[in-house]
Amino acid sequence: MRTKTLLLTASIIAAGVAASQAQVYSVNAVGYVNVTLKPGYNLVANPLNGTNNAVSTILPAAGLPDDTTLLTWNQGLQDFNQADFVASGVWYNQAGLPSGTVVAPGKGIFLQLPAGPNVTATFVGEVPQGATTNPIGPNFGFYSSIVPQSAGLSTLQFPGVIDMTYQTFNTTLGDYDQAYQYVGLIPGYPSGWADPAGNPADPTPAVAQGFLIFNPGTSQNWNRTFNVNN
Repeated sequence: MRTKTLLLTASIIAAGVAASQAQVYSVNAVGYVNVTLKPGYNLVANPLNGTNNAVSTILPAAGLPDDTTLLTWNQGLQDFNQADFVASGVWYNQAGLPSGTVVAPGKGIFLQLPAGPNVTATFVGEVPQGATTNPIGPNFGFYSSIVPQSAGLSTLQFPGVIDMTYQTFNTTLGDYDQAYQYVGLIPGYPSGWADPAGNPADPTPAVAQGFLIFNPGTSQNWNRTFNVNN
């Protein structure tokens, strides 16, 4: 698949530095998150729980330009599912039917915008709370924090394993950023993340930012308990 070649094989190519911005507004546990999208591919994530997490519910198409496309990842097949697209303010699948694609918190997705100005996408729903589990499968996968919180992966209790890699996507360059790697830094000391230069550094995804993980081992559970009042 050409899209897979463009988006996945580029992951081993070094490229610049990405920036991601998002604004979070919430009253109690209900709110919305604004994310700035640029023309081209944007690796983002749904940071909130909708009534059913269908893309038409969690990310209304009314504010998106026609020909905006959505790509979700099939972990078992290690390939992208068929793209959904926006036409006249409605999400459709490739059969031309209203989309039923589910975009759950914790999974990275690509939104591709046609040429034109930046667009503000608004995710709506409730802040996920309580005990959460996000399975991190073997091989390549696209993930995000289940809760809308920007912090280092260690603070977010991400289950790093030796030789795992983490990458974000640079929409401006149309390529992946250089990889962070989970390594055994010094014999006898705890393992941890290292930046592309090999320095100890904790990757810090932004709110509603997706990222690419290569997991060289078995599936890991990303377990976390979160409450907005704590």
